[in-house]
Amino acid sequence: MQGLGSFALRHFSLVLFAATLVEQAGLPLPVAPLLLGAGALARTGEASAPLAVLLYLTASGLAHLGWFFAGRWRGAAVLQLLCRISIEPDSCVRRTENLFSRYGSKLLFGAPFIPGLGLVAPPLAGISGMTLRRFAPLDTGGSAFYALVLVCLGYLFGPALGQVLEALERVAGSVGAGLLLLLALYLIGKLIARYRLLRELRIARITPQELKERLDQGDASVSIIDLRHAVELEVDARTLPGALRIALEELDARHAEIPRDREIALYCS
Repeated sequence: MQGLGSFALRHFSLVLFAATLVEQAGLPLPVAPLLLGAGALARTGEASAPLAVLLYLTASGLAHLGWFFAGRWRGAAVLQLLCRISIEPDSCVRRTENLFSRYGSKLLFGAPFIPGLGLVAPPLAGISGMTLRRFAPLDTGGSAFYALVLVCLGYLFGPALGQVLEALERVAGSVGAGLLLLLALYLIGKLIARYRLLRELRIARITPQELKERLDQGDASVSIIDLRHAVELEVDARTLPGALRIALEELDARHAEIPRDREIALYCS
């Protein structure tokens, strides 16, 4: 493990670039600690702060461009993919769609600071029809500001971060083992949160095949509510036969429109 820590220090630029690509691909590898570490290392002269920011911008920019064009070409299917590969329940789209509808392209600048939002915002921008000329400056500006803030914080609080690493080394035996322990605890917490979310979703569920069979049989005892967000409807406006379109955010205001004498089948993307 000591060798792992030494390798990360010797090849910090490579580690930062690779970790950023992995995180922006949707996998649970938090890069914020590395940006803080870059600032702390810059304080001691062991790393270059401008280089760290540039590496983060390059890696995140490549990933965001990929997600942007994926959203433009594949639409809502990309959001479904992100829900499958992400272990952060809050990143599973709905909150992001609401924010994107409210603030539009300006949201891209603050997206990196909101957990889950930074991953979903680029494909949503592509889905919404935003031009690359408008997307690129906002996305780059937000990423640059995020990296600068974290690197500056790491520079200012470098000694305190050093004390934390020393404490980790005492507890785990090495800095590398301590960092792996923290990462493991982070992943376990996220997996537990995701398990709870999925368990709640399984409480009352009807499969698409079961619903289709009932519709084919002319079953009038079920009402279908289409909860999809307006952003998703821009990509695919089709809906199920007889479905009532009520956005999730409108349920409180429009609940009286839902029949009370039937089973209710809710669906989204």
